[in-house]
Amino acid sequence: MEFAPEMLEYANLISSKGLTGFTQGSVQERRDGYSAIGELLGEGPLLREIQDISIPSKSGNVFIKNYIPKTEPKSKILYFHGGGWVVGRLKDFDPFARKLSEITSSIVSLVDYRLAPEAPFPLPLEDAYAALEWISSQKENVWKDLPLVVAGDSAGGNLAASTIMRAKETSGPKIDLQILIYPVTEAICDTDSYKEFELGPGLTKKDMEWFISQYLPNRHTRSDPKASPLYQTDWKDLPPAIVFIADIDPLRDDGKLYAEKLKEAGVPVLFKEFKGYTHGFFTKVNLLKAPDEGLRMISEEMDRVFKRKEVVL
Repeated sequence: MEFAPEMLEYANLISSKGLTGFTQGSVQERRDGYSAIGELLGEGPLLREIQDISIPSKSGNVFIKNYIPKTEPKSKILYFHGGGWVVGRLKDFDPFARKLSEITSSIVSLVDYRLAPEAPFPLPLEDAYAALEWISSQKENVWKDLPLVVAGDSAGGNLAASTIMRAKETSGPKIDLQILIYPVTEAICDTDSYKEFELGPGLTKKDMEWFISQYLPNRHTRSDPKASPLYQTDWKDLPPAIVFIADIDPLRDDGKLYAEKLKEAGVPVLFKEFKGYTHGFFTKVNLLKAPDEGLRMISEEMDRVFKRKEVVL
């Protein structure tokens, strides 16, 4: 195990400031700790416009922040942020959403789904699907008839994968591409990477078990494919995928096994394992260079996939 130099510098920075992130304390203390790290990211790039909207969901409303790039939008990205379904506020992901919008020339819709333990499974999934139906219906003005991407990191990658699966099963909105960043794809925590990185560095097995207990308090639901999309049985006809993982991460195998299942079913997959990085690195824009590299790869793959679709049509 060898850290990328910038990953080690980042870890030392967090340590020097005495920040514990989401690993200690009450739910609220963990949320505040996570946001304290987010405050180190600084500002994201300026965009053409930011739109705040609220849409109805099951027994509540969902807030969505839309990031409109300065350039002509090429696509629309529905994005579910990480944070173990428990921590993470939209402001924590604002710099990342801005960079994602700028580099991919896309409208990025960042979803403020309800968090556990106040809103356990399946309520965040209901919010996610309501957001999918909403963005699919947006076709006027700047939205036009843009290709639709569903994306997420960590727990947000779990929501993205499950939302995509539901759309396929119910003949719901058409999704043109999925982007999963070190996604949680199973809630049992028994892969080889969970054994290898049980005690970290960074995210630990104990951390993940705590998050899962908040989101999935009923153990019987943890093997449900809606909670653990790796356990789905029908992998055909899913949209092309981009799957990125960190190699120093208990969730490494969640993403790797999911990508393998997609490939076995004939789904085109762009897969990359970021060597020397720990879980959560990809949204740490401004502090790390690797996210910029990954975002450029995403932008190039989006162009390739959507241009290929145009040729087919």
